[in-house]
Amino acid sequence: MVDLKKILSLVVITGAAAALIVWTVISFSFRSPIAAFLVNWLVMSWIVLMGQVVDFPPFSPVYYEIKPFEQSGHLYERLGIRLFKKIVRRGPLTIFSPTLRFSTEKTAEALEHLTHEMRKAETSHAVIFLVILLPIGYAFIRGWFDAAAWLLLFNILLNGYPVMLQRYNRIKMRELKPIEQENRR
Repeated sequence: MVDLKKILSLVVITGAAAALIVWTVISFSFRSPIAAFLVNWLVMSWIVLMGQVVDFPPFSPVYYEIKPFEQSGHLYERLGIRLFKKIVRRGPLTIFSPTLRFSTEKTAEALEHLTHEMRKAETSHAVIFLVILLPIGYAFIRGWFDAAAWLLLFNILLNGYPVMLQRYNRIKMRELKPIEQENRR
């Protein structure tokens, strides 16, 4: 019975998302910036809602490892990740990431929980980023370079930057681990 309920939920969520995306494209024109934003937002909402019904498996642990070019975090800082972080940590945007908070308890368990939540957020945004490449490719093939550019811009802002933020935060958390290990002694 539970599996049937999950399947029905996934079908309803997917059908509603598809219907809203079609309505958006018809109402605002596929080539408009409004449609590009809404398509990105609706795909993001679709993936988030599906994640409430089923647990998406994480990527391979190799994906989450900090790569050599990321070690210092300077690349992300040059790309404006600190400003992006300030924007998403203040105001109404905080409602979208209630589990991505550093606990007042500075314990290993709290740190592990935060790491898990950060990986879930990063995985979701990476999947959404890849899904949005499909309409970008479609627009590009049709010669609608304006639509492809708008879709790409919003994809970078709504998905690329959140992925970069989680990777940047993982670099910063790595710096906390020696402090945490000393506190245990």
